[in-house]
Amino acid sequence: MATHGRLRQLHLLVELEDCGSIMRAAEHLHMSQSAATQALAELERILGMPLLERHARGSRLTPAGRALALAARGSLAGLRDAAESLAAIRQGAVAALRLGTIPAAAYALLSPLLAPFYGEHPDVHLELHEDTGARLLPLLTAGSLDAVFCRAPEQLPEGYVFEPLLDDEVVVVASVNHALAGARRVPLQALAGMRWVLPAMNIQLRGVFEALVLSAFPDTQWFPVATMSLPVLEGLLQQPQAVALLPRSIVVGLQTSGRVCRLDVDVQARMAPLGVAYRQGRVSGLLDGLLAPARREAARLAMDVPGTGAS
Repeated sequence: MATHGRLRQLHLLVELEDCGSIMRAAEHLHMSQSAATQALAELERILGMPLLERHARGSRLTPAGRALALAARGSLAGLRDAAESLAAIRQGAVAALRLGTIPAAAYALLSPLLAPFYGEHPDVHLELHEDTGARLLPLLTAGSLDAVFCRAPEQLPEGYVFEPLLDDEVVVVASVNHALAGARRVPLQALAGMRWVLPAMNIQLRGVFEALVLSAFPDTQWFPVATMSLPVLEGLLQQPQAVALLPRSIVVGLQTSGRVCRLDVDVQARMAPLGVAYRQGRVSGLLDGLLAPARREAARLAMDVPGTGAS
């Protein structure tokens, strides 16, 4: 593979996994469909195993194809990051820091850290990639990212650590014009008949929604949209009877628009803490500098918790 494979083939494999069609993947890469088919056939010949299987609605990757596509994503991301870093250095940057973040961590952790960081390091090129933890953590272990701001993962490969920085919980949000806005101590059963905004699949909040909402309201209705986008969610919450579960960590930022509020519902559901994952023993001085305010705040909050030794 290292000797005979070509970068274009790997890029094609990633596009194919994303769009499920050789024709659309070829269009995205400005290739003809026949050239794309030939490139994939050549890659299968090099590896000696099938990478693609066809079905009624298009094509999908085999397990071998998915494994190779995952590795290819890390390689392509690394090349893109290197190109951006070189361009930044050419324009005067003295160093680069490559970070991944999930939306909640971008709101609650990373955003407040940028102003003090650039006050100390105005010439550092910062590369930010926003996605799910499931997509970002493989890029970290592949060496394409220096750190990932995310929720505590169930497990990390040996040599990688997760540092918790912010506790979190689940809250209910709605439009400021919602019938329950401003009401005190709203019982969960008062939300029967509401229409819910679905959290995106493959994030922890979706599991909380299914365990909490669907168990309490088996016949509940929801919008046919599963989203991680906060602007889209804010727009959906303006619909009649619309409500959503959200991590408390991002609600403060969402409320700044003046269109969304937190309902006084005690759902008693915790979220895994937000923090940062990185390779143990490979933390740069730049990353330490970026994390310093969050670490101080986490230590202060720990001292304020009863039973932790605070006087």
